[in-house]
Amino acid sequence: MKKILGIAILLLSISFAQEEVSPWSAYAGITSASFDDSDGRTTGLSAGVGYTINENITVGGGLSHRGGTLSTNDGSGDFVDIDVKGNAIELWMAYSLMNTDTFSLSAGPIYAHIYEFEAEFNGMTISESESDSDYGLYFGGSFPIRDNMALNVGYYQGLKEEDGFKFNNLWFELGYQF
Repeated sequence: MKKILGIAILLLSISFAQEEVSPWSAYAGITSASFDDSDGRTTGLSAGVGYTINENITVGGGLSHRGGTLSTNDGSGDFVDIDVKGNAIELWMAYSLMNTDTFSLSAGPIYAHIYEFEAEFNGMTISESESDSDYGLYFGGSFPIRDNMALNVGYYQGLKEEDGFKFNNLWFELGYQF
């Protein structure tokens, strides 16, 4: 009986000593958006959650930003800058290419449902709630800062062409692993 009780106490103490890492993570940061051949970038916010399926695959979703700046002729010979901003709901999958204690590298597809566009020019703002979609590939890195916290840096290149443009994003985010 003493042996059984001793083994039970040993097994319980070992199981409680192991640190349980949640598969859930969250991120938030700044996104610099543009599209191919644009005349400038626009800045927006991004935030979302991720779920680690196994050591190589993580899936997630969140809110992000699409857009860019165009310089166009207003008809009178003057050029006007138009800032185009889109708000999107993203779904993504990350495949871990490299993972060390000091750096990790990942790549994967992103699909975005853009639910709102806004154009700003000459002090006016025009909003359009017509939805659109965007999809492409991303490549990113993560640098651990502290326990469970990391700086995420990435680049997204859209594959869908819309009116002759493909979106691209550069982001800097703070991530937290629960």
